[in-house]
Amino acid sequence: MPKLNKFRVRLETGNNGTEEPVRVSFNNHLLPLEDLSGGTQSGETLEGGYDVNSMCHSMTLVGPDNGKWALKKIIVDFECENTPPYSVEFPAVELDESTEVDIWKDPPLATFDV
Repeated sequence: MPKLNKFRVRLETGNNGTEEPVRVSFNNHLLPLEDLSGGTQSGETLEGGYDVNSMCHSMTLVGPDNGKWALKKIIVDFECENTPPYSVEFPAVELDESTEVDIWKDPPLATFDV
């Protein structure tokens, strides 16, 4: 399990937007995204991140407390200790007050010739 230094997300909203703040559950602690740009209304893209500097056991994008939020695409950029930065893209999903989507992926395994 690697130490996650920081992450940045790009969230492309589909037809159903939300006005609520975007929250990530990191190791079961709710974090608001920082350094935000863009928006979460229909057709908008929001970017934000967080410097966590901690081991990552779990990381989910939390749905809004009210209504539904349709996401066309989720892209997460990770910077972990002792590994090159990497990005992961997730498919479309719809979130509400009872749903979260797992956005944590371990770093790719090192490759080498034998």
